[in-house]
Amino acid sequence: MTLPRQALVFLDQFAGYLQLERNYSSNTIRAYLNDLRQLISNSDFDASPNSDSNGANLDNLDGDSKDFAPPTQTSLDSDKEMDDSPISPSAGVLEADSLKAYIRRIQEHYARPTVARKISAIRSFYRYLRREQLIDDDPSRLVKGPKLARRLPSCLEKDEIKRLMHVCDNSPLGVRDRAVLEVLYATGMRVGELCRLSIQDYDRTLMEVRVFGKGSKERVVLVNENAQQWLNRYIDEHWQHFSDNLTPKADSPLFVSRQASRLSSRSVHRIVLKYARLAEIDKPITPHTLRHTFATHMLEGGADLRAVQDLLGHTTISTTQIYTHVSTERLRKVYLSSHPRA
Repeated sequence: MTLPRQALVFLDQFAGYLQLERNYSSNTIRAYLNDLRQLISNSDFDASPNSDSNGANLDNLDGDSKDFAPPTQTSLDSDKEMDDSPISPSAGVLEADSLKAYIRRIQEHYARPTVARKISAIRSFYRYLRREQLIDDDPSRLVKGPKLARRLPSCLEKDEIKRLMHVCDNSPLGVRDRAVLEVLYATGMRVGELCRLSIQDYDRTLMEVRVFGKGSKERVVLVNENAQQWLNRYIDEHWQHFSDNLTPKADSPLFVSRQASRLSSRSVHRIVLKYARLAEIDKPITPHTLRHTFATHMLEGGADLRAVQDLLGHTTISTTQIYTHVSTERLRKVYLSSHPRA
């Protein structure tokens, strides 16, 4: 697609604002920019039914893509997508009627969560332009997003967790994979956070791990004795097996692939699926399922909601509160299946 020169400059500035001032994650910035490029080039809008190329749930975007770096002005000057349209303070920005028409079009061809994210990107962009006095009015304030039914996250039962762990063997690969699974369940960290861990982030003595979450926010999570046992065994006995017999350094990746590189999010997905099949767990499962399971089991065990919020790295307590509904729903199922008069 060919975008106006000034529109690309606006996107470049907006990306820097999201990264430096709002501290958004690289995946969120990338998704927002894709949505805004589609908005600006809406004449080239792909209206194929059910197209959802940008439809990933941002809470689950833990891919192994490279960190986002906003384009520099130099790269903009040489960008093949750029044309020489006259520069206008509102280049590439739709007025109220056109913006509403655009929203109606995407609502016809995308799932509700995707539409909600696209509208969120648009609103953030317009608010930024208004704040910088690049536009006189913000028509996005008149746009309403779709109401989303909040789905309860799936999680594993305690016996399923036990089966998942016990199918790992004692080979170097099995020990590494068991350590991965134990750490995911013990800490509730995101898969991307796990893959970014370095040797220095794990404190054996204090049994804690320093995690860099969304937007590079740092937090400390705890590991239990099971996770510590398998993590120590993996590091002491098998880490060098995966890293071409190198001596681990402070900044060395904690989890290493068979290619002696940092384990990717995609590889962790495959690990979880592999052992779920071996454990005959007949339900959809991803690394994020272990995060949901961690939170649910913590609350069922009597953990304070604020403590779980801190361990998960949630910005707001409302995000964590969904797990209280999960726990209630699970109790309801137990009651209905167990009580003689239910």
